[in-house]
Amino acid sequence: MDERETPRRRLARLMTERRDELGLYWNDVAERAGLTKEGLRSVRGGAGTMRPPTKRGIEAALRWARGSVDRILEGGAPVALEEETAARAAVSPAPPAPPADPAAGSPSAPRNAASGASGASGAGIDAAVLRSQLGALSEAGRRTGRTLGDMLVEGGYVSPLELALTPRRPDPVVEELEGDPDLPDEVKQRMLEGYRALRQEIAESLRKPD
Repeated sequence: MDERETPRRRLARLMTERRDELGLYWNDVAERAGLTKEGLRSVRGGAGTMRPPTKRGIEAALRWARGSVDRILEGGAPVALEEETAARAAVSPAPPAPPADPAAGSPSAPRNAASGASGASGAGIDAAVLRSQLGALSEAGRRTGRTLGDMLVEGGYVSPLELALTPRRPDPVVEELEGDPDLPDEVKQRMLEGYRALRQEIAESLRKPD
């Protein structure tokens, strides 16, 4: 590392490298971080003080473990979520296999009529079982502070790039603020950053265990 490189310039460089690694555009990073394009540009340019919600948003957008931004600013290295997951898997015993269901029969046995009548796809997915599993994942996410997307990536079911390309519904508040012709750009930016910070704080509070 260049000894003349400031912590914020080092953060900007590592953000660029991680963005390229994930195959994202800066607009993607800003959206996933809950920031405006101008707000993200300020972070990369080293302007202003970074609030905790901004740091958490950047970590979530770039698939870094919590606390990675602070580690970078202190001279350390970020931890990618895939690295953290691999490290946990290396020290955690594999879960025991579920007991066989005698009613299920052999793997080649046909599925029962109830499964076929559930409206599932040709793969034979039981809709009730799927809803139950998604509910369990959502509950685990609320307890651990992770999103369903985090757990899908950690489990290897989807890649970070595939998750980033998932279509998102537009936020009507952001659309209204950005499209208001009577608001000066500086006021509009402050309002958008305040709204996104509030939304991030609410999301984090909802993820905390009861």
